[in-house]
Amino acid sequence: MAASLPAKLKIKDITPFAVRAAQLEKHKPIVSYWCNYYIIDQILSKGLHSADDECMQYTTTLMDKLEQTKTEQAGNDAIVDDIAAKAYIEQFALDTFQRGDDAIHTNKASRQTIDTFQAAVTFFDLLNMSIWAPIDPDITAKSKYAKFHAVRIAKAIKAGEDPNDSNPVDEEPPVASAQDSYQPPTVESAPESQYPSRPASITQPDPTTSLPTQDQVSPIESATNPRQNSVGGGYFPSAPTFPEDFAASNAPSANPATPFIPSAPSQSLDAPVSPSQYYSQPTQPPASIPIHTPVAMPPPPPAAPVPLPPVQAVAPGTYRTDDDSITLAQKHAKWAMSALNFEDVDTAVKELRLALQTLGAS
Repeated sequence: MAASLPAKLKIKDITPFAVRAAQLEKHKPIVSYWCNYYIIDQILSKGLHSADDECMQYTTTLMDKLEQTKTEQAGNDAIVDDIAAKAYIEQFALDTFQRGDDAIHTNKASRQTIDTFQAAVTFFDLLNMSIWAPIDPDITAKSKYAKFHAVRIAKAIKAGEDPNDSNPVDEEPPVASAQDSYQPPTVESAPESQYPSRPASITQPDPTTSLPTQDQVSPIESATNPRQNSVGGGYFPSAPTFPEDFAASNAPSANPATPFIPSAPSQSLDAPVSPSQYYSQPTQPPASIPIHTPVAMPPPPPAAPVPLPPVQAVAPGTYRTDDDSITLAQKHAKWAMSALNFEDVDTAVKELRLALQTLGAS
């Protein structure tokens, strides 16, 4: 198909894809299919199919080929499913790009590397189709990278230089030695504690008093075995038995607690209320809650029917029924169907109107 590409279709938006479609038609038919799909998308969106008879014939033949492939590959997700197709083309483009990038990093760049990068750019451009947009920013960056190195290698070869002399060098990050990075800790660098320091006035308890007594041994087992005293006993503080013990343990040693002096009970507590007086007090019934009865609203009046425009009767026998008119109308209708397959509504409407005009209908 690349060799038979019409002169008016040999533009930069079509020619590279026609070349790759012809190269991969047997080995990678799925990639070849989407390259041809991209060509049809560009032709219809730019209206190039009506440039001349040769362009129209080329476009018609290519569209028939796409329809045939889609029918034969009806069970292939990479053909009939847009998401699976995008993933397939993206992976193939990344694999092609990686081969060119590996040639650079191994200092094996050559003329073949130029073609590899150019092919990767073409496959990356396939992802710009409206059915797959928007393109990932990482794909855009890789496409620019491939274009740059393809031009760089081509210039070096044209100048008679080795393209590997200008390959980018992978710089390894410097590794600092342990002696250079070590700094002895200082007082200023020590982190401040989030807890206040313990005042010196607090005296430590006598170690002898912290030993568990016989009553503090866990009652789980008998305390006759000295090896088993550690089970529960002494690990948890005993709860105070009396309130006085709790108050004494929390009182500061410097300020002894003032003894509690009970005061005489107030007279209001001396006269209890008898049960008869309590139950004889009348209770006020709660105020009744007003109940609002919803008022039924009248139904809205029915909408008046919209008058339909009168149908213009077409007198029979006013259409063109000759063979040339019918053939031309069928061609425009076929163009409209093909445009709808590519979601080109503008072209479809245009072709349908031309088909109606060909038959004598307005």
